[in-house]
Amino acid sequence: THSPSDYMEDHMNTSRLAVSAAFVRGIPNFETEAEAVSNYDCTVYHALPHGLSDPLGQKVIPEIYIDNASVQAKKMEALKAHESQQSWLANSQKMNSYLQTMEDFSLEVGRMSGKFKYAEGWRRRVHYGLCSPNADPLKELGNRYLYNDEY
Repeated sequence: THSPSDYMEDHMNTSRLAVSAAFVRGIPNFETEAEAVSNYDCTVYHALPHGLSDPLGQKVIPEIYIDNASVQAKKMEALKAHESQQSWLANSQKMNSYLQTMEDFSLEVGRMSGKFKYAEGWRRRVHYGLCSPNADPLKELGNRYLYNDEY
């Protein structure tokens, strides 16, 4: 999900909603049509914020780097299709180069990894109420996964 600390209010609200949904998924005394989930690991990963820094300008360092070079072109095509984003950003924030910005951020996170050309950075939310302490399903990506030992 989104970063819990970002410049966009809707990103932070989305983060909060995703974490709340993951946390309450197993509460048995909350009435729903579906049965409560039990003994189910739900690892929550937070993306890096826009600009790779928090709202106070502090750089955010990822815990995990994922090599996304093989999907970078597809990611660009998906973002190009998000036409409403382009006009809204150009009008509201004078940010009309969001495609180049995505490319630059992917290259910067790749550089930060010291291993990948293009990468995305992720941070695992603390496991309490969600999963086992060492749950990290992204490890299954094998050589596309890099844990930041300095985190």
